[in-house]
Amino acid sequence: MEEKFCWRCNINVKMLDDNEFKLCQEALIDGKKAIEKELEKRNIQNYVWLDQIETFEKYRYLLEMHRIITGEYESNPLAILHHQRSQFGQDCPNCQKPFRTPTAMYCPSCGYGSKNLTKI
Repeated sequence: MEEKFCWRCNINVKMLDDNEFKLCQEALIDGKKAIEKELEKRNIQNYVWLDQIETFEKYRYLLEMHRIITGEYESNPLAILHHQRSQFGQDCPNCQKPFRTPTAMYCPSCGYGSKNLTKI
């Protein structure tokens, strides 16, 4: 996990690597079983479950897994699903924000690479 700028959220967020993102997907699909497996793997004792989550119950375990991985509570499950580092491109050599996609060659933040774009 690393902190990077998210274009959708317009702030720096903790981006999940592919393995961490997979854990969140498993929590979304397998629910409590995936959480308990990860708690055991990380040797986390006396985990305090959130009493009330202010979103649909079907996202409960996704939100719990994200909290285990990052140490922070995220209230928007859809944000978690787009905070996968590999969905973004390399860091801009000029402003250090990640390109919006892995194939992007232009940074919309600072304009780096704009002279390489062809005009239509």
